Amino acid sequence: MSTYLLGLPLLAVAAVLQATVFSRLHLVGGTVDLVLLLALSWTLIGEWQGGPVWGFIGGLCLDLLSGGPVGASALSLVAVAYLASLTEARFYRSHVLLPLATVLLGTVLYHLVYLTLLAATGHTVSWLASLSQVTLPAVLLNTILMLPVYHALRWAHRLLHPAPVTI
Repeated sequence: MSTYLLGLPLLAVAAVLQATVFSRLHLVGGTVDLVLLLALSWTLIGEWQGGPVWGFIGGLCLDLLSGGPVGASALSLVAVAYLASLTEARFYRSHVLLPLATVLLGTVLYHLVYLTLLAATGHTVSWLASLSQVTLPAVLLNTILMLPVYHALRWAHRLLHPAPVTI
């Protein structure tokens, strides 16, 4: 339950920041997918069942703030978080670079699913321009920011779920 008490306000604020502030800050031509970073990080720290829920909540918040079809961000984020959750986070604890690889692949998958849903709902999609000018810079930015976001959520997770004390 504490997972959702933290997740709902955090994801709502992240979606507003992503849709307003970060959408105006174009670094190397792309923007940060903060909600994606939060959903993936929560999945990888061991909340593998909550990660797809975070993806759904954050995606709906993004969908309400975007001009795209309602549900496209949510479905894209759920797909990425679900795929990351399949190993129940055991795999990711073995090496520090695995969360970086996960966000790299997760960003590409998120953008591909989102673009596919845009095209399927009648929006015009320029695949080459979208992938080269939006997805690739987002991969770079998300990969750079993954470790700080991951460690911040790991710290929050430890506060919410302290290790049991044994005597």
